Amino acid sequence: MAKKMKLKDLVKDIAHNVIQGSDDLQVSGLAIDSRNAEKNFLFIAVKGYNKDGHEFIPMAYERGATAFLIDTDREKSAEAFSDGLIDSDDITIISVNNTRDVLSKISNRYHNDPADNFNLIGVTGTNGKTSVTVILDHVLKKLGRKTGLIGTISTRCGDDIIDFSKTTPTTPDCIELAKMFEYMADNGVEDVIMEVSSMGLKTKRVASLLFDVGIFTNISPEHLDDHKTMKDYQDSKLMLFKRSGKTVVNMDDDYAQNVVDVSGPCLKYGIRKKGPCDLVAESISYYGDGVSFRMMYGIEQFMVKLKVPSEFAVYNALAVVGACIQLGIPFKDLEEPIQDEILIPGRYDIVSTPGGYTGIIDYAHTEVALKNLLYAVTSNPSYNSVISVFGCGGDRDPHKRGHMGRISGEIADYTIITSDNPRSEDPQKIIDMIETGIKETEGDYEVINDRKDAIKKAIEIAEEGDAIVISGKGHETYQILGEITIDFDDKEVFCSFI
Repeated sequence: MAKKMKLKDLVKDIAHNVIQGSDDLQVSGLAIDSRNAEKNFLFIAVKGYNKDGHEFIPMAYERGATAFLIDTDREKSAEAFSDGLIDSDDITIISVNNTRDVLSKISNRYHNDPADNFNLIGVTGTNGKTSVTVILDHVLKKLGRKTGLIGTISTRCGDDIIDFSKTTPTTPDCIELAKMFEYMADNGVEDVIMEVSSMGLKTKRVASLLFDVGIFTNISPEHLDDHKTMKDYQDSKLMLFKRSGKTVVNMDDDYAQNVVDVSGPCLKYGIRKKGPCDLVAESISYYGDGVSFRMMYGIEQFMVKLKVPSEFAVYNALAVVGACIQLGIPFKDLEEPIQDEILIPGRYDIVSTPGGYTGIIDYAHTEVALKNLLYAVTSNPSYNSVISVFGCGGDRDPHKRGHMGRISGEIADYTIITSDNPRSEDPQKIIDMIETGIKETEGDYEVINDRKDAIKKAIEIAEEGDAIVISGKGHETYQILGEITIDFDDKEVFCSFI
């Protein structure tokens, strides 16, 4: 049976104006996309970056919507919405100052404020969000807690992947998110861990939520095509910590103090000790297929061995342990679960081959991520030469392309520049920009536009003991070429040639 709620209850304590109709009518669903509107739905018209939801009110009405929430500055247009199409006796139009500002509250209210029923943990940062959420999910489950996970790779309730559509790759829109939360609450979840993107914060998808724990991993330039400036990007990230009861902050990041300044009770972690830390990693030692270190929290400590031989694996472990401590879990209880081998699709995903060389598939698609990844691989004494295969996505952050070319040229022994997801851009134009950076180095490289051919060539030139690092797409199972999306999985393509 469809859920129903009176419109007046949805907008209670929200400043609003009933333009026409009655707010006493029952609402049986919410939609911000007119294509999702159904009978007796409330259609919330939101101004987007490219489209204005107010223009789609007639379409929502045609699909059965009977209530409409609009921006105050569109009140004078209300008659135009209904002129010749909507019978004013059948509908209600309500205005608020800004629909985007109240969308999160209305969405969660319609779904009975489900986040009140569990601990909500949000993770934000340029790099590491997916790894930290997946590892934290594993550790909490290992400790006997029922978890929910919302992120780039999958949405899970307990051990089950749940089929929820997402219109955004990382943080779902308000309505989608509230539905996920309600499902998880109904299924007895105790902790929900979610990736919170800068755009998810800026567009107020979590504006009405209070997080029990907010985790900050790091910040480096990304998404500047959306944010325009680093200040806007950074300020967007800060929104999470203003809404978090407790925080966990990587103090080795240059932006960390800004996070601390807006945070409540804060657990600080780090390796290099730029400032005082509550949780630290010391005596870090890398070996063939992993890293070991001593994790220290006050007077307590234990040794940790991880199967990923990289510094970012140490930071991820610190972030996860810090979050558990902030949830009230004793430090000593975390020694065993943090050392489990946790496979994260497309994150330092190692493939052994009959030829004795190794493939490493990773999502690294930013300057810092690529640099950390290649340093981790080149520092591993198990490998002779490192072959880097990568490209850059189209319609995204063009400023980083030359920098990433330079990074690969300086660190890898050989680079094959190829296409990533060129989207609407000319793939050759993207490659040319990458080349400007690699030409500044003495690194050997070649260009192979077709990604499949590039991976094949890397395998052909690899020798026993070499490592082939294929980065940029990680877990993705597609490639976007202009208006066409094709099936493409880096790991599957690599395995098909070995």
